[in-house]
Amino acid sequence: MRILLLFLLTISFNILAQSPCSSPKAHEFDFWIGSWTVYQSGTDKIVGYNNIVPVADGCGIQENWKSVDGSNVGTSLNKFTFRKGKWQQFWIDNSGLTLELEGNYADNKMTMTGNIPAFGNNLAMSNKISWFKNADGTVRQLWEQSQDDGKTWTVVFDGLYRK
Repeated sequence: MRILLLFLLTISFNILAQSPCSSPKAHEFDFWIGSWTVYQSGTDKIVGYNNIVPVADGCGIQENWKSVDGSNVGTSLNKFTFRKGKWQQFWIDNSGLTLELEGNYADNKMTMTGNIPAFGNNLAMSNKISWFKNADGTVRQLWEQSQDDGKTWTVVFDGLYRK
């Protein structure tokens, strides 16, 4: 009986010790967590508010966006997927937009990319979103799109997050 109990305790300890959510990789994007006022980069113009919170016991983060006039609201779920070795984001908003992005964190910057297939009269669109972890505690989010497979990029959004 003692051996069985010791065996079960050892297995339980190993399972808890190997939780993927305790890995530093699962927390690379934690710099984005917080309640933010978002400004158009380089200006004092407020464009929205974003509340980023940890979810699933810290295994991911959820974004809750609202534009300054309340006309655009959206949410995303973000997590590091160990099987892929990449971060993933799934975004939806009240305009009907859905984005599925993936990427990695390096050099104080999270960059994720994803494609929207052609639909009706709309061309296929590549998306690249980067979040810069700034030394002063702010975060810059730069969203770019390409209609030529990444040869040229157009800025869709350039925001500065301040707590």
